[in-house]
Amino acid sequence: MPVQWRVDSEYGVLRDVLLCRPDYFKWLPLNFLAAQSLAAGTQPGSAEINAQYDELLAAFADADVRTHFVRPEPHLAFQVYTRDSSTVTPWGPVLSQHYREVRRGEYAPVLDFYGPGNFFKFANQGNVEGGDVHIIRPGLLLVGCSGGRTTRPGAEQYVSWFKEQGWETRIYEIPELFVHLDVAFCMAAPGLAVACTEVLEPELVDWLTGHGIRLLPVTYREMMTLGCNLLALGHDRIISPRHNARVNEMLRAEGLKVYDPNLAAFTAIGGGVHCMTMSLARDPV
Repeated sequence: MPVQWRVDSEYGVLRDVLLCRPDYFKWLPLNFLAAQSLAAGTQPGSAEINAQYDELLAAFADADVRTHFVRPEPHLAFQVYTRDSSTVTPWGPVLSQHYREVRRGEYAPVLDFYGPGNFFKFANQGNVEGGDVHIIRPGLLLVGCSGGRTTRPGAEQYVSWFKEQGWETRIYEIPELFVHLDVAFCMAAPGLAVACTEVLEPELVDWLTGHGIRLLPVTYREMMTLGCNLLALGHDRIISPRHNARVNEMLRAEGLKVYDPNLAAFTAIGGGVHCMTMSLARDPV
């Protein structure tokens, strides 16, 4: 394992990704979408969960992405969403600090994976979760802040490290209902993103477009079924859940190859493929 993993964009060619097998995954009412799904039906069984997860692994294998895994713990039901427990910057990993008590223990297996001497920084001023962190491209960082998952002090500490390196940064306040910014916005390719412009403030839309980011529109209904929650693989490839049919067709029309695993067992409680993955190494752009 390299001494330091490095990522300088959301769309450089993905070489290595951090995952957690869903051995102890289960639905709990952690957010609005999870509570709705629990009220509406029965939890998926382990065979269904594992079959869907295997589809995701097959996509990575086909795309020649190396997969790495943190150790699953029986008392940590949401470890499968590895996006939130750490982030990887151009200068190495950052160990995150979770807001919700049910997820705070996730730091320990993540710390074991990276090794204590291989971190760039430790988030310790407030809470910051990886689903809110978007390294749009070298020199440009966007961090979401709902106060319910990423807090203002946590976001300010995080962007300060990038400012010290001369980056332009922005903290964007989001409603707690949306959990993380990657529910409403994700980069898909160089200069291209998917976004629910129905809910993003015009000031943010103007800021993004002013930086040359073209936004493919996702509806509010699609957003609430994780229509924006995608993972760019680089080389005009992307992973987007199968139920995301209209958005996937938009992406294909842009010339992207779309891997579309069935991830319904995971998206039903508010976590899509972006949430389920932490990019460890991408080619510099």
